[in-house]
Amino acid sequence: MIRPIRGAFGAFALSMLVIGVAACGSPSTSESLIAQGLKAQLAGDTSTAATTYRQAIKLDPNNAVAHYDLGTVYDGQGNISQAVSEYTATLVISPSFTDALFNLAVDTATSDPTGARQLYRRVVALQPSFAAAWLNLGFILQRDSDLSAAKADWAKAVALDSALAAHVPAAPAARPAASPSPKA
Repeated sequence: MIRPIRGAFGAFALSMLVIGVAACGSPSTSESLIAQGLKAQLAGDTSTAATTYRQAIKLDPNNAVAHYDLGTVYDGQGNISQAVSEYTATLVISPSFTDALFNLAVDTATSDPTGARQLYRRVVALQPSFAAAWLNLGFILQRDSDLSAAKADWAKAVALDSALAAHVPAAPAARPAASPSPKA
């Protein structure tokens, strides 16, 4: 599965924060903590980033960006269960947060492919140009032996981002049918 760049939405939030600071003075404390956390995360200091994002969440429990960025830290550390919790919290606050939907789908694709398929479909409904979501949806559909739909989604992904062509199977095979169990 393909995953977006970690903290991509946080980087957007940071740029908007800088613009906001220039326009109207100092940012709120939770926003400044998110900016500090993102700076630490981008520098590779995930411990400081996580601590700072948690502080922002304590100040503003409904801050979707803080929950999302904390989820990306947990993902980077391989702590999928905590990442899933943070992406879920993000989506309770902001149900249309496409990067959180996408990351939650990636993190749950193996354990809940049906749920991941629904999440990817929500992503592409909200953001039809999200090429990696089309690609990953194709992998889920391939797993479900729906090769024509998988190929169509892969074609959409590649049309949106030609670099993804390298991830598309050359001749995707259907999942083999389960062997009948021997009778006792």
